[in-house]
Amino acid sequence: MKFLHISDLHLGKQLAEYSLLEDQRYILGQILGIVDDRQPDAVIVAGDLYDKPVPPADAVTLLDWFITELTNRGTALLMISGNHDSPERLDFGSGLFEQKNVYLVGQFNGLPKKVTLGQPGDQADFYLLPFIRPGNVRAYYPDENIRSYEDAMRCVIKRLSLSEDIPSVLVAHQFVTAGGISPERSESEIISLGGTDNVDVSNFISFQYVALGHIHRPQRLTRDSVRYAGSPLKYSFSEAEYDKSVVLVTLNGMEEPSVELIPLVPKRDLRRIRGSLEKLLSDEVVAASSREDYLHVTLTDTEPADPLYRLRQVYPNIMRLSFASALEEEDVEIAGCEEVERRTPPQLFAEFYSQMQGEQLSEEDSKLVLRLMEKIWGRQDDLTDDAEGGGEVETD
Repeated sequence: MKFLHISDLHLGKQLAEYSLLEDQRYILGQILGIVDDRQPDAVIVAGDLYDKPVPPADAVTLLDWFITELTNRGTALLMISGNHDSPERLDFGSGLFEQKNVYLVGQFNGLPKKVTLGQPGDQADFYLLPFIRPGNVRAYYPDENIRSYEDAMRCVIKRLSLSEDIPSVLVAHQFVTAGGISPERSESEIISLGGTDNVDVSNFISFQYVALGHIHRPQRLTRDSVRYAGSPLKYSFSEAEYDKSVVLVTLNGMEEPSVELIPLVPKRDLRRIRGSLEKLLSDEVVAASSREDYLHVTLTDTEPADPLYRLRQVYPNIMRLSFASALEEEDVEIAGCEEVERRTPPQLFAEFYSQMQGEQLSEEDSKLVLRLMEKIWGRQDDLTDDAEGGGEVETD
């Protein structure tokens, strides 16, 4: 038996106010082409089908199209909710879906949903475990001491009786670490501060394959058969150098399965380019890559005239423009809306001052600015990062 492992579709996502829906439809079409070419028995989507709990209508339409296309091909589809999804909404119609070999698990109901696929001699048990928090599991096991994500996962897994003859595949959407070592992350994931939501990979030792979602960079954890598929598209510039792929898994009974990464090529890449305005507008540089790519541009000029307007005549999809500071190693950056929303007023003022004056705001002046903001807007707590108070705070 063989299946495709994908995850983190984030349908409906916008990046710097650009809708990625066209790019997402393109990459889903490419995945359908891989299904046609490699003929897997099933496709696994390991969570974060949508980017928001209440997705826009066109994102729902896109997922409906993808499900219908796979169903028409006779390919089984197994999906779980991720931390971005609304479990209750995803569960709608799941009973009817199963009649078409579409298994969609939104809410956690005490144990992973078990689905057995294949024919005698070539079967596999798939355990579909949606994103869980300690509170979800405590509701079903009030007598257990469940205080952490690790406690919750251990409580669930120990209640499974895995077959000794049929390979078992776990589908999960969690932040999984290996002996305290975190997987490589990007800026587009939501992780609790301090890593309090992590579970250890040792919980999954009895499974022949573990199909993970949540981390956007494709990677293995301790062995090839415990793997994050990664998102099919780049969702932040921290992923600019990543190669995206789908995972084709061929089960070999109770032995280690065969794993093949099949590359994905986006309609528009997400890239960083750097140089003087004249260089970036030169025919040589423009011809080197697609002009339609989504770009983070860093200019090394000190004061170019109308740089964004001139650049967008050639590169229409510039998402971010930065200037290399002559005084600092770091870039001075004009951030997109999502980045600005996460910064405090004092941070924004300091960045604005640096861009305008070409030097950093002094510590004394920073304190003066903060006092003035407190006088105008209120207490310091309203102006500083919410994370300073400790506890579990999610950052985007």
